[in-house]
Amino acid sequence: MAKEAQFFNVKYMEGSLEPKTNQLIRLAVCLALGHEEGALNHLAKARAEGASEDEIWETVAFTMRVPAAKVRYFAKRIIGAK
Repeated sequence: MAKEAQFFNVKYMEGSLEPKTNQLIRLAVCLALGHEEGALNHLAKARAEGASEDEIWETVAFTMRVPAAKVRYFAKRIIGAK
């Protein structure tokens, strides 16, 4: 059951996400920030919640998209490539 929560004045319903989805999102955030201990922790929890290897690797791919696109567009602007 979701319960009302607040974080930095952002109100939300904690528990709204399915546990597996919650852990995959937390894994993505830890990967994006380079937080190895957190990534290992949430990887284990995602697997315990039933995440498949395909779901885990899809999470990794989604995590890489924004930084990769940012690098690509920055490089195109700096180098002038089209």
